[in-house]
Amino acid sequence: MNLLRAAGSISFFTLVSRIFGLWRDRLMAQTLGAGWVQGTFLLAWTFPNLMRRLLGEGALSASLVPAYAAARKRGGTEARELLGQVAGTVTTILTPLCLLIAIASLLLPAEWLPAPEKGGVPAMRLLLSLNAILFLYALPVCLTAVFSGAMNTLGKFALPAAVPIVLNLFWILALLTAKPLGFTIDTEIANYAAFCLTIGGFLQLLLVTVPLWRRGELARPRFGLPLRGTPAFAVFAAMGPMVIGMSLNQISSLLDQLMAYYLVAPGAVTYIYLANRLLLFPHALTAMSVAVAVFPKLADQATEIDRQGLRRTLDLAAGATILVTLPAALGLIVLGDDVVRVLFQGGEFHESDVWPTVLTSSCLVAGLPFIGLAQLYARAFYAVGDAATPARLAAQLVVLNAALNLALLLTTDLGTGGLALSSSISSLANASILAVKFHRHAPPGHDLRGAWLRTLLATAGMCMVLPFLRLFPQDASLLKRGLGNVALPILVGVGVYVLVHGLLRSPELQALRRRRRAKS
Repeated sequence: MNLLRAAGSISFFTLVSRIFGLWRDRLMAQTLGAGWVQGTFLLAWTFPNLMRRLLGEGALSASLVPAYAAARKRGGTEARELLGQVAGTVTTILTPLCLLIAIASLLLPAEWLPAPEKGGVPAMRLLLSLNAILFLYALPVCLTAVFSGAMNTLGKFALPAAVPIVLNLFWILALLTAKPLGFTIDTEIANYAAFCLTIGGFLQLLLVTVPLWRRGELARPRFGLPLRGTPAFAVFAAMGPMVIGMSLNQISSLLDQLMAYYLVAPGAVTYIYLANRLLLFPHALTAMSVAVAVFPKLADQATEIDRQGLRRTLDLAAGATILVTLPAALGLIVLGDDVVRVLFQGGEFHESDVWPTVLTSSCLVAGLPFIGLAQLYARAFYAVGDAATPARLAAQLVVLNAALNLALLLTTDLGTGGLALSSSISSLANASILAVKFHRHAPPGHDLRGAWLRTLLATAGMCMVLPFLRLFPQDASLLKRGLGNVALPILVGVGVYVLVHGLLRSPELQALRRRRRAKS
């Protein structure tokens, strides 16, 4: 497998998805603003997405990929049977759970829930209504992530990376058609958008199920819980500690939103959400693409007696992660004000919402390199069969993150920026400790300090020129500001960054060039 080619394929389709995602977020911000309706919708949307990230594309996928890759090596129908058993078990567990939560949300009195100062009981009524609709989305999206992991193991990366585009299109369609269809009240628009998202989730599942079925890789789902001693039982047994190990960012994000909702203001969830969206854009194109592409190879090399190959692959991926995430993080911080104004300002998203969003985004994006490295090293632990170490560390860091949240909220005026800064500090600790602890599974290989130093120098050169590339004032047209204050600085910044790396004769950049020449 060509790691860079796979990562490039993932990055391309993820870029398309993220562009649609930013369009969708712009429509949401300008339609619902940063009030309690938007905050309540985003809080309700967090719950099924937490299950998706932990169970679907997180812990379950991380435990399935090594087992599925090993089963394919052994040949026969074992891999098909394993996938069918895992899909059947997920359906068996999530179907009654989703229905139970949906029904309970419809029957539970809103007065029983703790309400925020703004929004009050109506906010809780909306939260329950949205939860009843959106939690059903958890079933198809978790199955979609499982089947996407299987397709990645088969060397198919493009379609799984393109599937999220469907959800973004459904979301955009909902926001564009809400008022023409007669939904004029903001709470009605929120419920209509939730319904469209759930429908989009089932269509996503169909898009990854059909190709697997046509390839003959999908057996009939085996409903019920797997028997002890079967490969499927081993997958779910390994998933337990992985749920904790891969949950740091997700649980921390949920804590951030809950604290913002109740301790700052319900609408403050919007700042946390938009900051996460701005973080996920470069993260998906850089660190996540590398981690997804390299994980099947790590799982394959972990079965070898000599793990020097695994170490080389891991070091290559770590160097690539540093190379692409550090300039993305600092560049977004420097251009943060213009990016937020171009993407979100207008409609119900006012001038007073710009600075809190910029501050929160800057504090969160500062942790981008460490988020990427932590996820990479966690997958390396899973590849060698050690899920306990990331799990224990993540549990400790979630507690640390919560304590830092409270400390920064009570002692500073950062608001949601303090919540984001706490998450970045936790990610730094997570990446550093995981990197040191992995030495016992594979001896240290390439020294990454040189990669950090060269990347810092190149990024500094890039950041020095960015402030001078702002061509238009804030009252210029959206097109002028988008091209002159955002697009042009990014293009020139990338050029300066690559130029400095070239002058430094960076091995990371030279390795990339050699692989491109070999591919051509």
